[in-house]
Amino acid sequence: HGIDFSESMISICQKKLMEASIPSSKAKVEVGDITDFDLEQTFDLIIAPFRVLQNIESDSEVDGLLCCVRKHLGPGGTCILNAFNPHRDREGLRRGWCTDEERLSWEVPTEGGKIACYDRRPRMNREKLILYPELIYRRYEREVLKDETVLNLVMRCYYPDDLEKLVTAHRFDIVDRWGGYMGEAYGQGPELVIQFAEGS
Repeated sequence: HGIDFSESMISICQKKLMEASIPSSKAKVEVGDITDFDLEQTFDLIIAPFRVLQNIESDSEVDGLLCCVRKHLGPGGTCILNAFNPHRDREGLRRGWCTDEERLSWEVPTEGGKIACYDRRPRMNREKLILYPELIYRRYEREVLKDETVLNLVMRCYYPDDLEKLVTAHRFDIVDRWGGYMGEAYGQGPELVIQFAEGS
């Protein structure tokens, strides 16, 4: 049972489930807010993958997510959350993350032109270590700019101890943790992956 705030993402997922002939009794998705939902059932496993935790900006919304997790965990159930492990320390991040420079992230050729993605780092909340990057997508015909779209993001930073404290402060017990998908130790790899259950 999946939820996503984006109606278009849910529509794409529903189409893929239908194309794969997966019945709604096996998998279903709906539009929802992960900080405030009630599915009226419990689960053995809850995941919020792709670092979605970091896109939650306010403390009250983070609290809402973890309250919803508690409400939906069945007996013996666990939840897995992940975040990136910042490669700069807190002060280094505060000093060096923001920049006026616009950087090319990637570009792909198209017939008669190209699509390019640039990123900007205009601001951050220095106290809470919340980053506000912008992704700028540009479509060119030959070298002439035809379209531009800006995606404004929120990226809340968690250090290894921050993520552990967040989970335990909400009265969960940590079951396991990893530092990445290649077997890295927690706090030493590129990811922070943490599995937890209702506290004893």
